[in-house]
Formats: sequence, C-alpha cells, structure tokens
Amino acid sequence: MKNYLSEGEDFVGMSDNIHVLAVSKTGDNGFPIDQVVEVAVFKVDLSANMMESVYDKVVRQDTSVWSEEVKAHVQDVYGVSTEDVEKGMDEDDVAKDLRELLQGETITAFDVKSDFMGHLKNEPYALARKVEVSSAISSRSSFLYRIPSKQTSGTEGLRISYKAILPDDPAAAGDLAGAYEDAARASAILLELHQRGLY
Repeated sequence: MKNYLSEGEDFVGMSDNIHVLAVSKTGDNGFPIDQVVEVAVFKVDLSANMMESVYDKVVRQDTSVWSEEVKAHVQDVYGVSTEDVEKGMDEDDVAKDLRELLQGETITAFDVKSDFMGHLKNEPYALARKVEVSSAISSRSSFLYRIPSKQTSGTEGLRISYKAILPDDPAAAGDLAGAYEDAARASAILLELHQRGLY
C-alpha cells in the first residue's frame, strides 16, 4: 500500500473505501461493439489517504477477427499487444473475479460512462446491481484543471488531467499506458481531490 500526502445512472455518496476501475478496450463505442482487453482495480482508503492495487488482468479475446486498426489502437493507446491478449485470462473468469471482489462495494472510474457503463455493467461482467456507483473522477477534476469538456473524459483526458494536477507523478505511472497505470493515475487524482475537499 502506498501513502499519498499531497496537500445517466444514479450515483451514490462517498464511503471511506472506494474501488477505482480502469478498462483497456478495443475502441470507444462500448458494449457490444468493443471488447475489454485489460481491467485494473485499485482500492482507495480516503480516510487514511492510501491506495493499493487489488486486481490487474489482461483479458483473452480472439484477436484473429480484429482489424489492423483495432490492433494498432490497443497497442498505441494501452501498450497491450495482440500476443498479450491471446495469452490473457478467460473473460468469464475475469468477470467472476470482479463480481466477487466488488460485490456490495462503492466503485468509480475517471470516466464512469466509458469504463463502467460502457462495459462492466454489461455481460459477462454484469456488475450493474452488485455495486454502488459514485461520481466520475473526471467530473470533479475539472475544478483543478480546466480542459474542454469533450476532453475531460476518456483515457486521453485522464492522462492530461493527471499530468496537470499531479506533475510529480505520485502514482509512479511514468509513460506506461495500461489499465494498471490508468487506475493508479485515477486513484491518485481521487486522493488529491479528496484532500482538497472536492470529492
């Protein structure tokens, strides 16, 4: 566990513990058009100002049906190769793990609409009635760093916001681009927002 000491649907209020999700996917259209290729979850303890990784898996998909554009998108945006995906964990097993991990918990993401609503609330994950969903981190990060609203969500918005809000990279994400790093970035932003009374 690392300590940070920096000064559509219905959403619920905050609890002291919240799970922050990040999803790498084949595109930005959501289910059923796009597939999940990686999922990462961080548990954030707001009262202790701490966060820890609790889940990180590449999801196996049939890449033989992917276009060259999809392969390039997954590699360029998330740093995940087709070989990584082919060796990943069965999607039904990842979904089962996430249901067991997150049952009854409060969750959020930098972009709840894209990551949760677009993918994890749907089959095979089916988390819609199993979790409490809090406001998107992007909806509050704009108080600290103002970028055009169309860019505040999504992977690009997360990475831009993180560099602007936390230029010292407290999550140690560096230039890496997977779901693990994105979940770490989003968790660090969440802690910063909480410290400032903005989340």
